[in-house]
Amino acid sequence: MKTYILDAETYYDRDYSLRKMTPVEYALDPRFEMILLAVKEAWPSNKPTYHVDGADVQKFFDSLDPKDTVTVCHNALFDNCVFAWRYGFVPRLMVDTLGVSRAVLGHRLRSLSLASVAAHLGLGVKGHEVHNVIGMGRDAIKASGRWVAYAEYSKNDADICAGIYDKLVRSGIFPVKELAIMDMVLRCAIEPKFMLDQTALAEHLHTVQQQKEQLLANAMLVSGLGSKDDLMSNEKFATLLREVGCEPPTKTSLMTGKETYAFAKTDKEFIALEEHENPAVQVLVAARTGHKSTLEETRCERLLKIANLTWPGNEQGLMPIPLRYGGAHTHRLSGDWKLNMQNLPRGGALRRALIAKPGQTILTIDASQIEARIVAWLCGQDDLVAAFASGEDVYSSFAAEVFGYPVNKKDNPNERFMGKTGILGLGFQVGGGKFQNTIEVQSQLQLGTKIEMSLEEAFRIVDVYRNKYSEISTTWKALQTIGIPVLAGNGGKYVLGPCTFEKGAVNLPSGLKLHYHDLHQETGERGMQWVFTYGGEHKKLYGGKLLENIVQALARIVTMDAALRIQKRIGLGMQVHDELVYGVPNDRVEEVKRIVLEEMRRRPMWAPTLPLEAEVGLGPSYGAAK
Repeated sequence: MKTYILDAETYYDRDYSLRKMTPVEYALDPRFEMILLAVKEAWPSNKPTYHVDGADVQKFFDSLDPKDTVTVCHNALFDNCVFAWRYGFVPRLMVDTLGVSRAVLGHRLRSLSLASVAAHLGLGVKGHEVHNVIGMGRDAIKASGRWVAYAEYSKNDADICAGIYDKLVRSGIFPVKELAIMDMVLRCAIEPKFMLDQTALAEHLHTVQQQKEQLLANAMLVSGLGSKDDLMSNEKFATLLREVGCEPPTKTSLMTGKETYAFAKTDKEFIALEEHENPAVQVLVAARTGHKSTLEETRCERLLKIANLTWPGNEQGLMPIPLRYGGAHTHRLSGDWKLNMQNLPRGGALRRALIAKPGQTILTIDASQIEARIVAWLCGQDDLVAAFASGEDVYSSFAAEVFGYPVNKKDNPNERFMGKTGILGLGFQVGGGKFQNTIEVQSQLQLGTKIEMSLEEAFRIVDVYRNKYSEISTTWKALQTIGIPVLAGNGGKYVLGPCTFEKGAVNLPSGLKLHYHDLHQETGERGMQWVFTYGGEHKKLYGGKLLENIVQALARIVTMDAALRIQKRIGLGMQVHDELVYGVPNDRVEEVKRIVLEEMRRRPMWAPTLPLEAEVGLGPSYGAAK
């Protein structure tokens, strides 16, 4: 196949820009103009980098054979959308050097922009000519005398992109197999598989706007606050959050060294509350930060704008699913375009508004209890592995151990819920306080009834788990005393299942690494603790947390490898953590159901004794797929 490194330069101004619009709005806007396209032909050709005038870009793409072409771009999620939607060109393989950089260099760099990555890899300096042509179209740039400088600027960008590809991909640092996964993820946006229900979105927006002030008024009434100004009091705001079932995030104060509330606009855990599944929490956070709209409201407005766009062929209502390759430390995907389609609330209107195309059904396939299964298998907890393999209701079994009497889903929903929460969370060294909070908050959200739990009872259940599944707790200790010191460069070797440890990284069976940059010990509230940096942020590390990172990374490998095998027969539409989502022609539903179940249950070569299970949902919308 022929490889082309491409850098597109498009018109933008103060109002019409990606700062104010989602990429799909920008790309399909009537103001869109391709000014020029920088092209570097490579492997097998090594011609000098050149540029194609915007007026000739369609001719350029028409000259290529899409089945024999690889395109390489920095931010391919944007560039390839433009190539597909404006020029009808989708190559055989799409490579995103931004995603590659995120996977390989994300632990070291705060920014993964072309300029930042170029500087880190010693690939030269990215120019700034683009800032001189803001608000200028192709003809205006030519008339201004800046055309040559602008074209050279763009060609330099393409050369830098080629350099990144050389140093990180062609060198073998980035696993070749991951390129296919990256391409599959990009296609979720570039080749939309779903549509949006405009009526459902409009009705939901109206409801959200009506409920917003009422939710805030009710929350303040319950807590006895006099005005919105009281929200700026940390103690009063913490009380409000607890009243709506949300434990306030905390941090260690740099000034005092003591624990304090993490309510600053720069605190990631506080920012994350903007996407909380409880609308009341979103309302409180928006009011605290001074935002006029909640995330649910702004996301609904963005989706409505997308639903009204006209696509090539005069089609309306298509919904591209933008996913960020390697968005998390563990290489899991995350949402993009400020839409976060991976975080649509369960049972919510936004899930119901994501609908199948005419003549199709939405099919979901979820890897059942995959993290808990991997924990048991990885730690050698053979009795729990056997229980999973036999199809035993492990949630009820653990609950029976906790309460001393038989538990089942029908007759003991509260006890089983506590057993489920324990199996799914306690494998990561969760303590009594956090377990108590999880039970109280999640029971309200999932069961509709808050389960009150004393701290003493929470610690008792934690102890039951650790005693019953002693191989898991033993693994935490081994990771703490042996694994983490190896990562810190203190010598020795450590292997956990298919993962080998080296200084600064855990090697995964996919060829990717879990990076722990600058891992060292420092004094914390409870004595010495291990800390590392990721993208410039300091993070704590301990045995249970390291196990959680590894398990999530392995679950990602299992799920995405299954998706890659399925991709040969039907294209992925969306991925949400351990769930894959497809738009399936109605006459193929049973066939695809069989395929996805078979592939999600397939044990990986690196874990032949790992019992896997999956559950299929079907429906006319994502929210109705059951």
